Amino acid sequence: PHSPPGTAPTGQRPRPALPWATRPVVPQEPGEPEGLEPATVPERLPSALAALADVPFGRLGPDSTALLGQWLRAATRAWPTRRTRRYAPARGGRRIVLRPTIARARRTGWEPVRLVRADPVHRPRRVVMLCDVSRSMQPQAVAYLHLMHALARHAEAEVFAFSTSLTRLTPALAQYSAREAVDRATEQVTDRFGGTRIASSLRTLLASHHGGALRGALVIVASDGWDADAPRELATAMARLRRRAHRVIWVNPRAGAPDFEARVAAMAAALPHCDALLPGDTFRALAAVIAEITR
Repeated sequence: PHSPPGTAPTGQRPRPALPWATRPVVPQEPGEPEGLEPATVPERLPSALAALADVPFGRLGPDSTALLGQWLRAATRAWPTRRTRRYAPARGGRRIVLRPTIARARRTGWEPVRLVRADPVHRPRRVVMLCDVSRSMQPQAVAYLHLMHALARHAEAEVFAFSTSLTRLTPALAQYSAREAVDRATEQVTDRFGGTRIASSLRTLLASHHGGALRGALVIVASDGWDADAPRELATAMARLRRRAHRVIWVNPRAGAPDFEARVAAMAAALPHCDALLPGDTFRALAAVIAEITR
């Protein structure tokens, strides 16, 4: 079930009740209702990046962007897992396994002196990221390509870019060298910095043989929500995506603004089908995204 959003501070117009969770990166302001704890971001940023924590990606130079790539590769070593139906022996396990327990009881006159316990086996969960590389997302494009490069180096990941069409970038971004990977990905996305067709791109993925990767996956959509397709088309595509995925996280670089509201029709249509809406315009905001992915 989705968590209900918090109430607006006194004197402000209440925000629309949407079934989505947010992780703001701005501190709690004085005068907010008691009981609402400010969101905390794990201390994942190394000291070398502390001075750049709140600098928008559009203002970063090549050296700072390279640091971002190094940090992302290290930060994504922790990987989300899924619980399988299989169990493996474990001390203090939550389940008593009957057959091995009986087998051991044969040595003690059929008295179950020692109980054999087991815990569920966990496997890596697939992560799928779709990144908007249209003109309005140009300031964040390189930073998000570095995030996709960090994800694509794992076996349980698929990454795609979209503008007016969908391009699979997993093979290109699986390269060890971040610079080579980003260069190859840039060459493959021929419609970058053009218009945006989010709904059409989602439909393409859902209908393709790569759409099977979405089943039970953690799906990340990175976009500011501007879409040339009709909002109802995006709502339909997002509903299909949500039914297939384990969780859907939408990363919107504009969501970090204190006065952000989902006024764009496409963004408002997509949000009811998202489990979390996160900003993603700075190092600090991206740290919250990584925390959400790897938790």
